[in-house]
Amino acid sequence: MASVVGLTIVHIFGFQSPESRAAALPLAEKCGIAFQLTNILRDVREDADLGRIYLPAEDLARFGVSGEDLKYGRRTEQFGRLMEFETERARSYYRESAPLLNLIAAKSRPSLWALIAIYSKLLDRVAEAHYDVLMRRVSLSSVEKTWIVLRAGSGLI
Repeated sequence: MASVVGLTIVHIFGFQSPESRAAALPLAEKCGIAFQLTNILRDVREDADLGRIYLPAEDLARFGVSGEDLKYGRRTEQFGRLMEFETERARSYYRESAPLLNLIAAKSRPSLWALIAIYSKLLDRVAEAHYDVLMRRVSLSSVEKTWIVLRAGSGLI
């Protein structure tokens, strides 16, 4: 499901050339997964409060984290290791999808760059907060997001 976001975005942005389409699609899927995983990591507690857990069940089991741990905000050592693992997974998807920028239409590159920069910074913020997403919502300020958008629009990327 997460890859749908990337596939939708890439079709909206357009391709550098008809030939770039084949190479862009798998990268767009990875970018979409990175965006979705970032959202999942930021919203763990809010989702758990609503009875939803989007972290992979096999990862929860591997790290010994239960749904109840998430629902009740139990920030255990196992939870920290799980979050570190998932954060690195998301970063890996961002790295793997990086060539996508050069495969989409040139006029759309600043927009995609801004999306990637905002979501990557949000992921960094989750890590900088020592994965304390169970007690507070990690976010970027409007000023930070605006600065990223201005950099993208001015060609400072």
